[in-house]
This record gives sequence, C-alpha cells and structure tokens, in this order.
Amino acid sequence: MKSIPFATGDVHGGFSEGRGTICVDGDEVVLELQVKFLSLFERKAQTHRFELTDLEEVRHQRGPLHDKLTLRTNPMDIVSSLPGAANGSLALKVKRRHRKDVDRLLDRFDLWIV
Repeated sequence: MKSIPFATGDVHGGFSEGRGTICVDGDEVVLELQVKFLSLFERKAQTHRFELTDLEEVRHQRGPLHDKLTLRTNPMDIVSSLPGAANGSLALKVKRRHRKDVDRLLDRFDLWIV
C-alpha cells in the first residue's frame, strides 16, 4: 500500500514538529516519524509498527486545506510514546491532495474495526 505523508501537532510544547508517513503492511500499521526541533535540528527517523487489531477507533475529519486522521489504540501505550500523541490517541494532519489515499487507508481499517 502507498505511504501517506502527514504532520503531527505540536511536539515538545510547540518547539518541535513531527512529519512522517503512514501505511498498512499486511496486518500492521506502519508509522515512520521524524521530529525536527526548532525547524533546524532533525532527529533520525523512527519506525513504529502495531497490529491493525490494536486499533480501537479511527476518526477522519475533512477540512478545506487538510484532513485530520485520529488513531486511538487499545492498549493506550501503543501510540502514547509517539511524538504528538496525547491520551492514547495520535492526530495526523494530511494534506488535501492525499485524500483519496486516506480513503483507501480507511477502507483497510474498516476491515479490522468492529
């Protein structure tokens, strides 16, 4: 499946920014994420994987410039360690031009979420 680029919300109180990609590989969600501190210093990209069955809720909100995709997992600690995550959920901002790819991703998620 094609990787979809995203940005996370404020990291480290707004001093850092997270950017990465999300895709589904078999029955796993793969997030590759890189944090940039003060738009100057980049950390090495990290890859995080978790099972599709760990997804508890997925919300998709469409906007005029970007869409917001919120992933909530059970147990909460799966995404809690990721930059930009709060309260067991991770909000991803995806540019509007990737909306069709997000729809395909949501179709894959629908197969697993009851």
